[in-house]
Amino acid sequence: MTKVPFILVPLALTATFAAAEPTGYVQAGLLATTQPAGTPNHRVSPALSGTTVGLTAAGGVFVTRTLAIEGEVVAGRSISTPQRFFYNWSEDYTAESRDVFLVGNVRWRPAAARHLELVGGGGLAFSTVANRNIVRTDYYPAPHTSPEPDQVETSRQPALNGGAAVPLSLGTRIEVVPAVTVRWVKRPSYYGLGAYAGVGSYAYQFGATVRFSLD
Repeated sequence: MTKVPFILVPLALTATFAAAEPTGYVQAGLLATTQPAGTPNHRVSPALSGTTVGLTAAGGVFVTRTLAIEGEVVAGRSISTPQRFFYNWSEDYTAESRDVFLVGNVRWRPAAARHLELVGGGGLAFSTVANRNIVRTDYYPAPHTSPEPDQVETSRQPALNGGAAVPLSLGTRIEVVPAVTVRWVKRPSYYGLGAYAGVGSYAYQFGATVRFSLD
């Protein structure tokens, strides 16, 4: 008798997935990103922060009527801030930060809310931080300036994301999907150009995609 529940569980799961055939989709769109300042090195000011625009593209499968799994790529333009480093000499330059995200997501549509999707996932952030147009000023024995070569640093770090979307139907196969997303990147705290520039770990993205059903 005790074996009956163990037989019923896989049968119930099979029935749940069979009730709705997997439906594939692709989507792409534009987004705006706001990245608040982090904490820079004490010899650098101000911290790097700003806004930018970018693109997102994803493909996935609704394995049930309410649950989908997807892969997503997000790439934006660089965020930049004029900065100064000061010690026995000073350097004035433009600090830049750019992230490209490659993540996997789970997308859930609550049964009671037809026009709401909750999205969460994680993956990797491919980051580039650079100091460009560097002008160094030496003060001894007499003040003078000189140009310095750009400094560029690339890295790969874990990333997490979560957000909400509102799919709006335009037809049987097309939806416009406004969305808001919060992204977090595990950035180095004490070393590298990003730590010196004060690149923040959080970014807030607002945008919309067009989704095409492959059903």
